[in-house]
Amino acid sequence: MEDMKPAFQEDSAQTLFQELRELVKQEGIETYGEFCELVAELIQEKLSEGAFDLNEDLSTVEADLEGRWPEIEATLR
Repeated sequence: MEDMKPAFQEDSAQTLFQELRELVKQEGIETYGEFCELVAELIQEKLSEGAFDLNEDLSTVEADLEGRWPEIEATLR
């Protein structure tokens, strides 16, 4: 049954974070508010692409990514 997608896994979360990190650099994100908007946009994009299972807890994925702002912010200095 190849049409069934696995639930979003930890390695996928790390890959998503790396993509987010690159987008922060590309778009010149400087504030937490801008970062949160970017996180929401990225999640919507991935949802549209089918990267998430329909039963995925996207609010948790979003909160987890937003919680990594200090890691991003440290690279901006």
